Amino acid sequence: MNILVADADASVCEKLNSFLQKKGHHVIEVSEGKEAINTIIRHDIQIALLDWELPILNGVEVCRRLREGENQTYVFIILLTTGIEQEDLLESFEAGVDEYLEKPVNLLELNARLKVGQRIINLEKNLRKNQDELAEINEIKNKFIGIVAHDLRNPVISIRGFSELLLKDPSNLNEEQTEFLTIINSTSRNMIAMINDLLDISRIEAGRLEIVHKPGSLKDLVLERIRLYEVQANQKHIHIHSNLNEIEHISFDPHRISQALDNLISNAVKFSPTGTSIYIDLYKTNSHAIFSVRDEGPGIPREEQNMLFSEFHRLSIRPTGGETSTGLGLAITKRIMEAHEGRIEFESKEGEGSRFSLVLPTDEPISKE
Repeated sequence: MNILVADADASVCEKLNSFLQKKGHHVIEVSEGKEAINTIIRHDIQIALLDWELPILNGVEVCRRLREGENQTYVFIILLTTGIEQEDLLESFEAGVDEYLEKPVNLLELNARLKVGQRIINLEKNLRKNQDELAEINEIKNKFIGIVAHDLRNPVISIRGFSELLLKDPSNLNEEQTEFLTIINSTSRNMIAMINDLLDISRIEAGRLEIVHKPGSLKDLVLERIRLYEVQANQKHIHIHSNLNEIEHISFDPHRISQALDNLISNAVKFSPTGTSIYIDLYKTNSHAIFSVRDEGPGIPREEQNMLFSEFHRLSIRPTGGETSTGLGLAITKRIMEAHEGRIEFESKEGEGSRFSLVLPTDEPISKE
């Protein structure tokens, strides 16, 4: 293993270096904190022995900075001390120290600590290897989903189009044929929506979600999306109440935000019992526009809430009108909002309904009071 010994005391370095080399390790010595960080970053260091009282940056601060580094290969850190109080010990562990040894260092104890470190290093390497393999498998899955969804989309669109043409002139159709064509048309529409979700999630996971910001009226867009779902809501005798304010100083991707709005409104309609109400609000607070949808549905079980924005996860609660879903809508909405530097929030209590909110930053600067 490559081991760093960081100590300003040359005699300590000499003692540790001699012991570690006899054990077959490659040792690099440094005498101050900044040099320790640079050495760990530049070299493949697996274990670092850091003196608490290193000059410039002490051992705890070196550890803290290393742990804050992104994509850093894990380094097992042993802190060397000349006596430690409980408060200092807690500080060192909070900074990310793995073990500590008191000076003068007991070499047998050091050897035992090194064996622990070696096991953890090996586990970390295996974990990284598994993560890389999973990432490769996930990439293959996304490509497969994208290809299949793309190849399915065109024939399903043709089925929907031809069924619509036939239904426009039902004079040559009997009642049973009209019923069957209506089912075909409705089913093909649902299939296209699911295929579009699959295409979107494959683009998102491949890092190809494109956001094109344009200034526009969020209120007008919300009104447009509400009108699209009023027919479906009326069929279930669900009343949509809206309280919408005009939001100034805002730009967004109208296609993607429409998609996010649709996911929340359609979910509210899907999961609301007949005869209930849906409440839609649009307002501004500080430098954010807030769009919220509240329903009077069954609510989301607490044990399922942590999986709400996971891909392909379906809840135990079922749509009240037999509607279908891929289980991707909320995952896609979350990614859309993150791409707008916004977020999605929710509140839900089983038996009392749910509220989902889109929080979208405006272009107006935050007022300083």
